[in-house]
Amino acid sequence: MDRNKQLINKVTITKENDEAPMAKTNYFWSIGNCLREYGICILSNYVSDEVCDSIRHDCVKRAEVEEDVDFDDGSYRRYDGPKTTKPLQDKRVYHTDCFNGDLLKFKNDDFLKMICKRHYGDKNDYSVHVQMYDRQQYNGFPMRGPHIDSFQTSTFKAMLYLSDVTEKDGPTSYIIKTHKDDELRRLKKDVWGPGYEFEGTNREERHPTNFSKVELGEDRLNNWVKVIAKKGSLILFDTWGVHCGTDVEVDGDRHIVVNYYKEGKNLKRSNFGYDSVKDLKNSGNV
Repeated sequence: MDRNKQLINKVTITKENDEAPMAKTNYFWSIGNCLREYGICILSNYVSDEVCDSIRHDCVKRAEVEEDVDFDDGSYRRYDGPKTTKPLQDKRVYHTDCFNGDLLKFKNDDFLKMICKRHYGDKNDYSVHVQMYDRQQYNGFPMRGPHIDSFQTSTFKAMLYLSDVTEKDGPTSYIIKTHKDDELRRLKKDVWGPGYEFEGTNREERHPTNFSKVELGEDRLNNWVKVIAKKGSLILFDTWGVHCGTDVEVDGDRHIVVNYYKEGKNLKRSNFGYDSVKDLKNSGNV
């Protein structure tokens, strides 16, 4: 068994068929323990293939338009990436719960809210402030390298694969246990400074929360897992752990929906993603 498969197995929790209360309780605690230890947890078969296909169909219709658009229901389509490249690699639709009932249920999933609350100490409620669909396809432009989302605070994501994701489709990746590495974050923020965003290429665009492989070191890189998984898999992770998407190959195509959680009960929909320049200024990283 190769190293990546070993890491996937380490952070994957399989739900028991028994729906008895004790089985459900064990499932909940197993997920919480996995997140606390590793920063990431993969739940296989969380959503059925049929529901994933229906969600993907609705989202693709909104993503595959000629330019960014604000829809009447409150959702909006944005393209994240170099706008000079075609085909576009990263097409996003925000607040997908506005037009799909299954995604509204996913946003309001009480089980996931409880997992998030436990991860942060059972002190406060957490809920979703934005739900986003993202489609990534090949365009020859390298993905952003390993990073954390913000120096300010740990946040929580639940990422649902809407299609089978293999190596060619640009699986999300995560460096296990780095969510607990306070010293790594301190060094990046106060000592090393911005790392190159496109390491290994001729592009030297710098980003405050990106890490170089030299900064991460061999031991951490040995725990870098690419989440190759089937449609309907759910990836839960703490964004203080170092993570990134991976490059999509020529015939690759990745479809995901992500719940972004923040502290608070029944949060209003945020305007995250509406203006990328404002988002960067609000991130605490500039």
